[in-house]
Amino acid sequence: MKRFIMELWLCGVLVIAYHFLQAQPARNIIDVTEYGILPHSSQNITPIIRKILKENTHAFTLQFPPGRYDFWPSHLEEKLFQAAVAFDLTRKTDVTIDGGGASFVFHGRMMPFKIEQAQNIQLKNFNIDWDRPFISQGRVVGVNDKWVDMEIDPKFYPYEITGDSIFFIGEGWRSPITKNYNNLYDPIKKEIVYQTRDNPLGALSGAKVSALGNNIVRFYFKPVYKPAVGTFVAMYHGAYITDGILLLNTKDTYLENIDIFHTLSCGVSGYRSENIHLKGVNILANETKGRVFSTLADATHFNGCKGLITIDGTTISGAGDDFTNVHGMYAPVTDVLDDTSVLVAPNGRYIGFDAGEVAWIVDTLDMQRKMEYRVKSQEPIKKGEQLIGYKITFELPHHFKIKKGNLLENKDRNPDVFIRNCHILKKNRARGALITTAGKVVIEHNYFNTAGAAILIEGDTDLWFESGATSDVLIRNNVFENCYTSGNNIVDAPWGWGEGVISITPSFRPKDNQQPYHRNIRIEQNVFKHFDYAILYARSVDGLTFTNNCLQHTHNYQPFYRKTNLFLDGCKNVQVSGNTFDASFLGKNITIWHMDKKDVSLTDQVMDIRLLKAN
Repeated sequence: MKRFIMELWLCGVLVIAYHFLQAQPARNIIDVTEYGILPHSSQNITPIIRKILKENTHAFTLQFPPGRYDFWPSHLEEKLFQAAVAFDLTRKTDVTIDGGGASFVFHGRMMPFKIEQAQNIQLKNFNIDWDRPFISQGRVVGVNDKWVDMEIDPKFYPYEITGDSIFFIGEGWRSPITKNYNNLYDPIKKEIVYQTRDNPLGALSGAKVSALGNNIVRFYFKPVYKPAVGTFVAMYHGAYITDGILLLNTKDTYLENIDIFHTLSCGVSGYRSENIHLKGVNILANETKGRVFSTLADATHFNGCKGLITIDGTTISGAGDDFTNVHGMYAPVTDVLDDTSVLVAPNGRYIGFDAGEVAWIVDTLDMQRKMEYRVKSQEPIKKGEQLIGYKITFELPHHFKIKKGNLLENKDRNPDVFIRNCHILKKNRARGALITTAGKVVIEHNYFNTAGAAILIEGDTDLWFESGATSDVLIRNNVFENCYTSGNNIVDAPWGWGEGVISITPSFRPKDNQQPYHRNIRIEQNVFKHFDYAILYARSVDGLTFTNNCLQHTHNYQPFYRKTNLFLDGCKNVQVSGNTFDASFLGKNITIWHMDKKDVSLTDQVMDIRLLKAN
């Protein structure tokens, strides 16, 4: 009887497996060597890759033997000064690119991968780099009030001095030092220097120069910050040029076992895409080449996506901006056209609405989602050649309940986000995870050692218009070690890097007894190894818990910021309990503002709470 049951079960499994395999498309295996592509040949394989992808549209695997492969733009693309795409997977389905451990080396202005209007794309087992990156690196060998001397290796970072100006030479480009980031890294750990942020030297980009010999260049200006001899300087030659792996309006993308050493903007960028999965995708400074930097912009960035975003087992170092940023976009209503239509303002990152998607109506007075309407259509409106906005037409009349100045938010484009087993290091500019989405968020089992805030939860109504008031965020079982070493008290730093290790700072400023912007954020069972006071800054949260965390005092850096552990502004239903502190941990206190003590359930007897009176 048992044998019969086992045979019956086995038959069932085989039937299911048969039908599953029958449902899968027949996959063509393409070996690139059959097209004359050979590793370590120094040949430009871009034209051949384009030919292969033009001949194949779906259900194939492109396989590479291990080794180095070089990609160059065409002469026309270089002449037009535009970014060339190496792997264009537009409108492909069921495609795998398997690098087999290959090194893909790019030259000039190139986008390695573009995945647009595609489905079920897998990239795996390769690394991405440039021989000549769009960042140059120097090392400080002398400094005073009048000049900074830097050693710059012309072999890796070619440059020329014309008159009293310096220009860096790339493959098809020539550039001065741009004014954006230009960060400092300490000589030993190669981490962002304590209490420095963007452009800490000051007027480096416009400084006059002279050559002193032996690869030493003197920059004549008064530095705002005097770095120690040996400090590394990362000097940028652009910002958002083109992404490394770009996902546009695509579904079900899988990236696995990929090292990204350099790209000309974000490492991985997703726009209006659904279901994105990163496993073992590392954005790293290429230490074998002595570099302290990796990408020009964010390691990863996801705008207007939906479904599920997972980031698992990633290590980040040297990126030119945050580890990840997940958000939607508010669309400001500039005119109410009629009872069913409104005009919204365009911007460079506008995500808009597909027919059938739902728009939340947000009142800027209190930033609450007041109503929702299903969208019937979206139409660009132009004045001559200039785009002035988008006409959004709803399926049902809104009876003029929508007002000029309201914001529209796409309800359907709020993905669930799971971030696990990642290492986010102080070798990375700015902050760690920036998450604003109404979907389910789980951040667990990660190690954060960031220069700015480890986790930043925003909601921006006055600059970038990044949307996504949260409703379900769980931050648990992470280690936060000596984060937030570059804080907001730095003089002349143009951008803030947060208000604490965990920073919840929507641009909406609450008044007494107003309904908060964010909801349901739980910070549980984490270890905070910290040298300073500022652990959590939380503005406008309803349902905030800080429970069962372990706070350990470190002595690696000097304290410098606000002398309170938890700063709560306009929050409700706050629970603080079960936390443990080293005896020497600084502060052991809570400050509240725009709220009452009854809004906080405090059972940690070691902690004091004080009320900050409103201005």
